Amino acid sequence: MVLWPAVAAALGLWALLLLALTLATRTPDADPVPPTSVFAAEPPAVVDLLTGGWRLCEEAAAATLLDLAARGAVQIEEIGPELSLVRLRQADGLNPYERLVHDHVRSLSRDGVVATGALAEGARDLGSWWKRFRKQVIADARQRGLSRARWSRAQLALLTAGAALPAVVIAVAVTLADAEHEGGIGAGVVAFLGLMALTRRLNRERGTELGAQAAAHWLGVRAHLSAGRFAEQPAAAVAIWGRPLAYAAALGLAPHAVRSLPVSVPADDRRAWSDYGGMWHAVEVRYPARLIWGRKPLHVVGRSLVAGFFLGFWTWIGLLVLSAFDLWPSGLVRPGALAVGLAVAAVPAVRALFGGHGWAEGQIVRLRRQRSGGNENQPKYVHWCAIDEGTSRELRAYGMAGEQWALLSEGDVVRVRVARGVGWIDTTEVLSRAARGDR
Repeated sequence: MVLWPAVAAALGLWALLLLALTLATRTPDADPVPPTSVFAAEPPAVVDLLTGGWRLCEEAAAATLLDLAARGAVQIEEIGPELSLVRLRQADGLNPYERLVHDHVRSLSRDGVVATGALAEGARDLGSWWKRFRKQVIADARQRGLSRARWSRAQLALLTAGAALPAVVIAVAVTLADAEHEGGIGAGVVAFLGLMALTRRLNRERGTELGAQAAAHWLGVRAHLSAGRFAEQPAAAVAIWGRPLAYAAALGLAPHAVRSLPVSVPADDRRAWSDYGGMWHAVEVRYPARLIWGRKPLHVVGRSLVAGFFLGFWTWIGLLVLSAFDLWPSGLVRPGALAVGLAVAAVPAVRALFGGHGWAEGQIVRLRRQRSGGNENQPKYVHWCAIDEGTSRELRAYGMAGEQWALLSEGDVVRVRVARGVGWIDTTEVLSRAARGDR
């Protein structure tokens, strides 16, 4: 059919238009200037954007916090080899993304203090927080004339109008090829949306001439700072080094300090920070295999009876075979199989029914759920809750119902009733809500 070559030609013309505009909107080259110790006016987060190919990297948030410390908005203290603290100070004149970082520290703090390792804590949508942070950094760079969107309004309008041509040709071709002539409009709409999605995906930041000059300058600063000893410096060293350490972090030269300030890093499922009891400390969290642990007591009893039946049955089959070869007394086939089945069923059933219940009080440090089955429309999850009771640095997460789990937040102080033998929470009482907010 002649229309299919027309479809290919229309798509090809649109691709050529996209390629031409892509080449025309490339960021100007930023040739590094000679090493220099002159610091320009851009904040560390903007420097990270300029020197990262106009893509904001994760260290930008940590570099911003270091810059706040250098300017006195917070104070970072090293208490010991595994504990450093961030203390809040009076913060005035912060720009929007600096305020976003400062507010996050405040939301996690207890009496104005938070452990650096706990900066990844909090039940929040990290992706949403990072989008807000990135958007505000880019807005600052654009206001300074250093960055802009790849497509101008005229270019975007041209690509949109250009995408309409192949979409219409595809709609006509599918309509004529379809015996019922019903799929053409849908195919055209899908094609148009697909081309526009590609256009939006390519519409990233690009540098202006002024931005390229600034990037070249900061690459010269990077060459100067790379001769220093920033790589092994802890975050608390900002008290000595000041803003150069923050810029070194933004330029990728202070990985140790960045790792110790996990502002934009997801919290570790198995290592958490808690301030329960008044002092920040780290705890290790385990999620035991769910053979028995983390299930409702009656579910454990039912599973144990099923497991006992099947193992008893196959033991009976095995003993019958052995008795046929005189390797097992024929009179003990049934008793042996019954003993195995009862043993397998009895151990978890006894733990579930007679393991006892107890009350636990402490701070929730981890709320996690794991996919355990179901289908795409109705997935099933296992819901875990780890509570720091202040008595151990190693915790076993408890299982609980999803309805209760959804009402809790990390940082809540709770009192729960636990089936000790199977690690199941059946009653929850919230004593105080977490001060930390969602990011």
